[in-house]
Amino acid sequence: MPQPIAQGKDYLTRLFAKDLIDNLYPDNTFYKNSKDDTPFVKGDEVILPHAGTMPNVVIDRETKGTATKRADIHHKYSIHEFTTDPTWLQYSEDLLANYPKRQSILSNDTEALNTAFANYIAIAWAKAKVGATKVIRTSGDVRPTSIGTGNRKAFTLKDLLAIQKQMNNDDIPQEGRFALITAQQLADMLEIKEVKSSDFNNGKPLVKGSLGVFLGITFYMRSKTVRFTSTAASIREYGVAGQDTDCAAAIFWHKNYVRSAKGSNVVFLEKGKVEHYGDLMSCLTRFGGTHSRKDGKGVYNLVEATAA
Repeated sequence: MPQPIAQGKDYLTRLFAKDLIDNLYPDNTFYKNSKDDTPFVKGDEVILPHAGTMPNVVIDRETKGTATKRADIHHKYSIHEFTTDPTWLQYSEDLLANYPKRQSILSNDTEALNTAFANYIAIAWAKAKVGATKVIRTSGDVRPTSIGTGNRKAFTLKDLLAIQKQMNNDDIPQEGRFALITAQQLADMLEIKEVKSSDFNNGKPLVKGSLGVFLGITFYMRSKTVRFTSTAASIREYGVAGQDTDCAAAIFWHKNYVRSAKGSNVVFLEKGKVEHYGDLMSCLTRFGGTHSRKDGKGVYNLVEATAA
């Protein structure tokens, strides 16, 4: 007599290794070093007021001053909804897998959102300085580009000192300076003898993900920063495909002069979807950000120069 087929999940489970090989994501922690506007994330936009001109100062005044009204100005940024495409988890998949696929899907949604936030905010901050006359170009040796095709000029100590000089000229506070560089630019930095001899290499990395400190600037590395056109006259907008002639840029900023607002993740789950024979799930988060000052002070772009 043939034996009846055993029923139940234990029999049906397909045994997978439990150390799930997950998707890879870049380091997205850098944007937390900014002014936090999260209390305003439920609105459509955040309005940033700016004080008007400073008053004139007179020594040993002998006549009364003329009163003038200070003309304050403002600029604003929008809060956007970032959403993931729905993921379909079929009933049989959930039944057969012995690893937590549902949790993995939601974890991937969160990481995908964080990556989108970081891609977006890097561009939003970098827009403070756009245009060939408002950026600094790299001046080092010719080496292969990390984006597009051809060669670009490497990162040098001279370039870093030019950024530091501009920050100092703009009266940017010494504490709270940060930078986001690419993997190729990090390799350029590690060829600088002054960097090699500093604590940048030997110092213990901070828990928040930074690489180290040099010239008073805390550095972060990410596989993707922002892309400028070859002349550095404009920046590639979020979601716009780049060109082979584009140039990667490193972003430098002070945490008091950039903004971000991030809401909590909202999970949408539709269980027992008839036509899908399983569940649908997706995530939504409200997010936005910009540079703080209309004059762009506090944000600086070091754009790779093209080379033959």
